Amino acid sequence: MLLFNRTIQTSGDLPAIMPLLQEITAITKANDVPMNVWVGGNGFTAGTAIFSVGYESVAARAAATSRLMATKGWWEVNRKMREHVLSSDPDIIMNFVRGGSLGAAIPVGTIVQTSQFQLAQGADFMGALKWANEFAELHTKVTGVEASIVHTIYGVVGGMGMITGFPNAEAIDASRAKATASAEWMTKYFEAGKFAMAGTVIARLMTKVA
Repeated sequence: MLLFNRTIQTSGDLPAIMPLLQEITAITKANDVPMNVWVGGNGFTAGTAIFSVGYESVAARAAATSRLMATKGWWEVNRKMREHVLSSDPDIIMNFVRGGSLGAAIPVGTIVQTSQFQLAQGADFMGALKWANEFAELHTKVTGVEASIVHTIYGVVGGMGMITGFPNAEAIDASRAKATASAEWMTKYFEAGKFAMAGTVIARLMTKVA
């Protein structure tokens, strides 16, 4: 399973932007493209929006893109959306190596935490994958929250991350309290320093809005 992400910086005018986001997701749904739209929270610049889609393959993404480009209204709503876009990051595609359930069935209001880092030059990639899977397994054992592991295959390669989902902010606090109270969890967490490039570790929250 692959995860496509597009991140844009908007004006932050949600009353104007939300109808456009809803129109975009209506068009993608009609074309069997399971898009989720998120608003960036802690760790993001204010006004950030993220579009994510899970695909089985690169070919599946190409086919979905072709369907959307041929759909009436797709270009018009995107032109309207661009009026509110200040900048955009390069698109990225990540490969799930653990988990992979980020489908369109995720309820609006779900909060997702992403914890990411860039591999240091010369770092052991396979060793990092092994550590990440062990950490995700331990995280689930300690907190009860399932964790997915991804790494970047298009965009700036060498990125690695863990994705967890929560129904509300209270659930995030509860999970964090369990994790930080566990000596085993803390020890495993800091083992990431063997693989991560200095200054690239970042944790962020985003909330599904459409």
